Amino acid sequence: MAEIKLHHVSKIFNQVRVIDSLDLVIPDGKFTVLVGPSGCGKTTLLRMIAGLGPATSGQVLMDGQDITDLDPGKRDIAMVFQNYAIYPMMTVRDNIDFGLKNRKVPKAERQRRIAEVARMTGLTELLDRRPSTLSGGQRQRIALARAMVKQPKVFLMDEPLSNLDAKLRNSMRSELIEMHKNLGTTFVYVTHDQVEAMAMADMIVLINKGKIMQKGNPRELYNDPDNTFTAQFMGTPPMNVFSCDGKIQMGFRPERAELSRTENGKAVYRRKARIITCEMLGSETVYKVETGDGIMMVKSRECEFEAGEECHLSVPDEFVLFFDGEGQRIRLETEENREAYLRRIRGEYHG
Repeated sequence: MAEIKLHHVSKIFNQVRVIDSLDLVIPDGKFTVLVGPSGCGKTTLLRMIAGLGPATSGQVLMDGQDITDLDPGKRDIAMVFQNYAIYPMMTVRDNIDFGLKNRKVPKAERQRRIAEVARMTGLTELLDRRPSTLSGGQRQRIALARAMVKQPKVFLMDEPLSNLDAKLRNSMRSELIEMHKNLGTTFVYVTHDQVEAMAMADMIVLINKGKIMQKGNPRELYNDPDNTFTAQFMGTPPMNVFSCDGKIQMGFRPERAELSRTENGKAVYRRKARIITCEMLGSETVYKVETGDGIMMVKSRECEFEAGEECHLSVPDEFVLFFDGEGQRIRLETEENREAYLRRIRGEYHG
C-alpha cells in the first residue's frame, strides 16, 4: 500500500497547459476515482503517476519518496488499460506469469501467486485456455490478474470496463469493489462515467480543464457540491440550476422536487408546470417539465402524470441550494442568512 502525493504538477502539450499546478493527495489503501469529461486531464494525471508521461513541472511522491523521474518499472505500480493488452498466443496462465518471469521470481513462488490470483479472479478453470476463446469479461479478468500477481503498492486503472456491455460492466464493477476490499491496496481509477465513480469510490476527484473542481466521498459531491459544475456533473438527471435573482442561481436535485395537482403553499419554491415527457424506468419515473424558470427534470417514485398535463412543482426549503454568478456555492452558515435568501425566492414567486 502507498500514499501518492502530487505537488504543483503541471503538464504542457504543444504549448497547451493540460494540467495546471495541481495538488492532490491520494490516500493509502483507498479506492480513489479520477472522473471528468473527455479531455479534462484525468488520464494525463494517471500517466504521471505511472511514469509514462512525466510532469512538465512539479513532483510526484510515493510514501514521501520523490518518484517524479523514476523509471516506470521501478515504481512498484501495476496498470490496467481499457484495451486489456493481453497476449493472444499465450495461455491465461502464461499471460499472468509473463511479468513474474521477467522479474526472475522463482518458479515455486510464481505458481503460488498464479494460483492465488486465479482463485480471486475466477480464472482457475481457465488457466490453460487462450484469450481468444474467452469472453470480454474473462479477458478483463486476465488483465486484472496479471496486475495483481505483481503484488504492487498501487493499482492504476484507465477506464478498464469501458469496452464491456452494460450488464457485464455492472458485474465487473462489483468484482473490483470486492477485490479492493480483499487486497486493501491503493487503487487509482480513471473514468468519465459519474455513475461508475459514485458506485466504486472511497474518494472522488472531479476534474475539469486540468483543475480539481471538488474532491471528497461520493455523498459529499452529490449532496454538498462546491459549484454548479459538480452539481450538474454528478447525478442522473443532473441538478436543476437556474438564475433566480440577478446574479444568484438556485439549484435542486430532481428527486427533491414534488409534482402535485394542487399547489403546495408551504414550499418556498413553487411553480406551475407542464409535463413535456414522462419516462417510466421501473421503480422510478423521470419527468421533463416546463416552468416559468425554464425546463426542469423531476424524478419520482410514482407515475401519476402523462405528457401534456398541467401540474404544480414544489421543492422543500431544506433542499434548495444557492450559487453565485460564477457558479460557486453560496454557503449559508446561519439560519438568518438562509432565511434572507429564501425571502428573495418568496418575493420572486408569481405563480
